[in-house]
Amino acid sequence: MTTVPPSSSARGVLLVHGAWHTGEGTWRKVAEGLRALGVPAAIAELHRGSVEADTAAAAEALAGLAEHGPAVAVGHSYGGHVISGLPVASLHHLVYLCAIQPTEDETTLGLMGSTPGTTLMAGIRWSDEAANLSTIDPEHVKAAFYGHSSDEVAARHTAELVSQQMTVGSEPPVAVAWRQVPSTYIVCGDDQALNPVLQRRLAERASAVVEWDSDHTPFVSRTGDVVELLAGLAGLDAS
Repeated sequence: MTTVPPSSSARGVLLVHGAWHTGEGTWRKVAEGLRALGVPAAIAELHRGSVEADTAAAAEALAGLAEHGPAVAVGHSYGGHVISGLPVASLHHLVYLCAIQPTEDETTLGLMGSTPGTTLMAGIRWSDEAANLSTIDPEHVKAAFYGHSSDEVAARHTAELVSQQMTVGSEPPVAVAWRQVPSTYIVCGDDQALNPVLQRRLAERASAVVEWDSDHTPFVSRTGDVVELLAGLAGLDAS
């Protein structure tokens, strides 16, 4: 990759993680790659208990990029549900990375239940049922999330996973920004968490579609490709 000075005029990139993940655990390497190219990057941390609260947290992180103009926002998995509710005036482009791209009345769990189950769905367990918190059975994690990574890398990322409040899976998005903002959907063809059949159906809603032979976590297994795509949308040629 070509290093671009930090003074470059690139737009900012907002990075929004998915369920059971954390922002830093998901996006650390991607953010480092973008910043090395001179692309401002902000990482949102969700797990606020509701779609509305998660969207507010993402909007707060997005506001930190305001000096760079409307931003590129990328959502991974459930994070796509969240970025759909961000304020349109603050957005230049939306990226759905093997993610939920919902209409006004759709929910994450409703969409996932509309196609055959995946390794992820088979591995969900309650960590605290009374609090509606779930976890992933350790025997399912690598296959569900990190199938294209080594055991060592998968173990390192697995250690950063957290319990997930399941309420958010049954709530519709705050808004549907992709109806007004250009979007790119990245289909991950070997995804064992979000069925690629569903991804291709959701991708029909996007302005552009890219398909990779990837597992559910290309930010781990294809970090360079993710950085290059996002840098390009932010206004840089990272090749």
